[in-house]
Amino acid sequence: MESFIDEFKDDREKNSDIIIAIDGMAAAGKGTVARFIADKLNIEHFSASDVFYQVADERNLEDHELSEEAEKELDLEIDRRTLERALEQDCIVEGRIPCYAVGSFADLKIKIKADPSERARRLAGREDIEIEESEKIVEKRDREDSRRYKEYYGINTSDTEIYDIVIDNTDLSINKQNKLVLEELEKLFPEKV
Repeated sequence: MESFIDEFKDDREKNSDIIIAIDGMAAAGKGTVARFIADKLNIEHFSASDVFYQVADERNLEDHELSEEAEKELDLEIDRRTLERALEQDCIVEGRIPCYAVGSFADLKIKIKADPSERARRLAGREDIEIEESEKIVEKRDREDSRRYKEYYGINTSDTEIYDIVIDNTDLSINKQNKLVLEELEKLFPEKV
């Protein structure tokens, strides 16, 4: 077993029974799926963002200050810590690319997608901002995230070949999405569901 990211391909041990990784762009619904699975399997859920905030706290920086630091080194540290944390416990980990960081250690790799306009609508509601502003935020995050992951790791964020299940929830209710996820969980972890 190994990470799909070259920088993390050294010897590592999985000290957990279940790791589920969920990838998706901003406001795709990763957290919603992760919380549903965590509840069903009664295991911890964390986000790569949690690791980002931990690093900011350790460096006595505000989130925006940390974001302004050298991008590649910061991304590598966050992705490395995300991998290390996932290997130590049964968990669901979600973020932009944890499926790549966790790699073949993951028992289930899920990609959550939604059209940019739907993600902008969700972001506007969640952050209580105007839709025009959220559209710009989603467009910028998508562009920057895609550029960084391609440049740093050679990852094409629109490629879906590594995933066990891909869900486009643009027009999917949360209940229908949960049903799709539950079907997969019942196949893989019948004793836990």
